[in-house]
Amino acid sequence: MIQDFSNTFDGKQAVMVKSAHFGGSRTLRKAIGAVLVGSMLVGLVSSVSFAFLIRSELNALAVQQTAKIELLKTQQGLYQQRNKLLAKDNIVRRAGRLGLHSPLKRQVRRL
Repeated sequence: MIQDFSNTFDGKQAVMVKSAHFGGSRTLRKAIGAVLVGSMLVGLVSSVSFAFLIRSELNALAVQQTAKIELLKTQQGLYQQRNKLLAKDNIVRRAGRLGLHSPLKRQVRRL
């Protein structure tokens, strides 16, 4: 009897493992499973639709960037044409064709 209450340990420990018991019936578990599967499907469909929308907007952005590059080239050509028309020697040459000449020094009066 003294040996039963002693502090000696023989190396074996008994552990009872109890399986977890979820409350509820089988139909409740099926309903929860159906809700989980449905929410996963909704998540998948929404992810695919967002990916499609993003891809289509990226394509639209690429088209707009191409149009922007073409417009910038046109703008650069117009600036070059403007600078060519506003060059002093071009203005003097075209004015000479019209019969216009620069004034002589004695014709200019500074006030």
